[in-house]
Amino acid sequence: MQELFDDLIDYLKGIWIKRRYIIVSTWLLCPIGWGVVSMMPDVYESQARVYADTESILAPLLKGLTVQTNTDTQINLMVKTLLSRPNLERISRMTDLDIQANTSKEYEKLIERLKDNIQITKARGRDNIFTISFEDKDPEMAKNVVQSSLTVFIENTLGENRT
Repeated sequence: MQELFDDLIDYLKGIWIKRRYIIVSTWLLCPIGWGVVSMMPDVYESQARVYADTESILAPLLKGLTVQTNTDTQINLMVKTLLSRPNLERISRMTDLDIQANTSKEYEKLIERLKDNIQITKARGRDNIFTISFEDKDPEMAKNVVQSSLTVFIENTLGENRT
């Protein structure tokens, strides 16, 4: 233990002796780093946490199956349902993103971007708590996409429970 303490003291003395070089190098490197950081675009992330009772949501869908399904399988089914093409089109209409697309090719890119950037993750240690998140350059758009995703998720859940 004493050797470790002595080594630490030696390192600190070396740093104190070379402090001028350290100060000069930080004065040269920090403005470069600040410039790089200031050039980076702003990215805003919006998140929503939702509790999903997988037993009641998927019971009508899985009715008639003889095998009891795994909770992870049910979660993957919910994620695939939320990120399906019709739901992504509904999200794009609800957030008015579809107005920005002038051609069908741009619309396809928009749907693909939504599919890639809407993240649905399961909370650690919790079985049925999910986080829906989306990142965008516009903070209002990030919020609207997450809100629309949550609305579509709830509407799908209510529709399944009603049937």
